Amino acid sequence: MAPVSAPSEHDSDDDVEFEDVPPPGVTQTSGPSSTRPAASHVESWSPSLSLPPQRDHPIPSGSQEETQLRGRLSSGIETITYRQMKSHLGMDAPNTPASQRRYESFQEFADDVEHLVDILWASATATIQVEGFITLAGIVQMSIRSFIFEPHPMLNILHKFDEIFAGLCTATHPLTGLPLPALPSNRPLVTETQKVRIRSLAETTRSEVFSYLSNPDERTAPDVDLDDFDSGDLETPWMLEATRIYDKTLMLLGDQGETDAL
Repeated sequence: MAPVSAPSEHDSDDDVEFEDVPPPGVTQTSGPSSTRPAASHVESWSPSLSLPPQRDHPIPSGSQEETQLRGRLSSGIETITYRQMKSHLGMDAPNTPASQRRYESFQEFADDVEHLVDILWASATATIQVEGFITLAGIVQMSIRSFIFEPHPMLNILHKFDEIFAGLCTATHPLTGLPLPALPSNRPLVTETQKVRIRSLAETTRSEVFSYLSNPDERTAPDVDLDDFDSGDLETPWMLEATRIYDKTLMLLGDQGETDAL
């Protein structure tokens, strides 16, 4: 599991792992619907974005609430990576609890990722949020080829990360345009080093999706009728949507120089 860093006063990337603490009673927000329209209706599709309400102020550093949040995230990320690994290997014992079974679809995987994304977003605590979002977005990027192509949940979760990263980098709420809860001393929510890492992740993810869509043997799913699609440069209508992956983030960060090491 990737560590979570708490940025210091001098833009440090010192790693601080999520602590292994039993999760508190955090109410789960609703994930995206498991009902997916057919891929051939791409022309009428547009990404959706939902975000839970945020705290008015970041969680105090060193507080019990911060410890509980780190524990919740640590446990959730471990569960997601474990179930994703089992999906890749195709393993499950008959008596495995439902919460520990391999993912049967990208939709199931995306629902669990989105649940943690929403917990992070609601915390309004950039010292935990940013590294947590980078970790989760990285898990999604590495899991793209582990599942049969499901365009709606895949593009929706990537769209959500795009809006969140762009919002954090500009300190504005993606839905309302209002300022996000600020850190003490007016420090930026995202460090320069983190911006470079986010940009690299965005570029890698877009490239990965293009590569995935270019291989029909990998992306064919029961509800995706590829016979209806042209075989030109854009092999499926979803290739056009792939050009928009992390669009806001890359437009915002694309011109920044490589001034910091990853």
